[in-house]
Amino acid sequence: MFLSNANKSKTYYLYFLNPVTNKVTSRSCKTKLKSEALRVMKEFKIGNSPRSKIDISSLKLSTVRDKLLSHYQSNNSKNTFLSYRNSFDNLSRIIGDMFISSIGKSDLEEFKLRRSKEVNLISTNIDIRNIKAMFNKLIEFELLEFSKIKTIKQFKIEKKKMLAIDPHDIEKILNSEIGIQLKQIVRFTFLTASRISEVLNMRIKDIDFDREEINIFQQKTNSYKVIPLSSGLVELLSEITNENNYRNVFTMTDNENYLFFNKLKNNRCFKLRADTISKQFKNVLRKLKLNNDFKFHSLRHTSITELLRNNTPIHIVKEIAGHKSISTTMIYSHVKSSDLKKAVNALNF
Repeated sequence: MFLSNANKSKTYYLYFLNPVTNKVTSRSCKTKLKSEALRVMKEFKIGNSPRSKIDISSLKLSTVRDKLLSHYQSNNSKNTFLSYRNSFDNLSRIIGDMFISSIGKSDLEEFKLRRSKEVNLISTNIDIRNIKAMFNKLIEFELLEFSKIKTIKQFKIEKKKMLAIDPHDIEKILNSEIGIQLKQIVRFTFLTASRISEVLNMRIKDIDFDREEINIFQQKTNSYKVIPLSSGLVELLSEITNENNYRNVFTMTDNENYLFFNKLKNNRCFKLRADTISKQFKNVLRKLKLNNDFKFHSLRHTSITELLRNNTPIHIVKEIAGHKSISTTMIYSHVKSSDLKKAVNALNF
């Protein structure tokens, strides 16, 4: 907060940070005398700032945008922030710069309808969830009295079965004519129950040989999961770092190097694209005539499913999978018909 009379009329203005717009705002002290201006500044208490005086019924989407999004940028991961920003901007674009207090159920239903014609229902539901959360945040910021859209429902989407690849088929994949690096990525994904983005973001510095563990950053939860260096992982890492293999020359000297780098760039600081690996994997599946519904992410499902089938305690599986809630891990606890048959056959009296 400061005073300035750097204007033609030499009238003093009080400058302060507006808590609503998160921008510096000015207010005339209506005097050219410094002593009077100082008195105005002294009496201008935080409690009398625009937050308590502002007419919240006059606030539009454009007015609260910066403050709202700066909160998510400061408190969430980059991807989460971008998701909220995109949802907010989609709302403004479709319904216009409306007064936030007047935005009601019919406006959001209209938004749902029009947005669903632009993107798929899953993306539309993400927008709906984000918008409802942002309106709740506006209430928390005392910029909105109550939300008229809290009862808006998302589109009902039939959940696709999370397909797990049979271990015998994974052996087929690894024994097929598959590139060395792709094979290593498949093995690493399966051994760590990770997402493709997490695997491709792995750097040498994330491997702790002293503690015999790997630290894998999960963008989805904005947290790390720690995976012990199993014998399978040690064998795989030894293969990756085997300098005698001229097709896979690798060095551990630079901690910033990616574990799986883009060899076409001939630079270990260039990481591979997730969509490139996914397409390569899909091509292998087609050549082997495996289930067309399988995709690269099925490897993660397979890993988690196999852990549960091998009677690994579910709280341990939760940590390996990197789930925030054990209820998410429970989704994978489905069983095969062959397992049911084996269990029923064991009921002998």
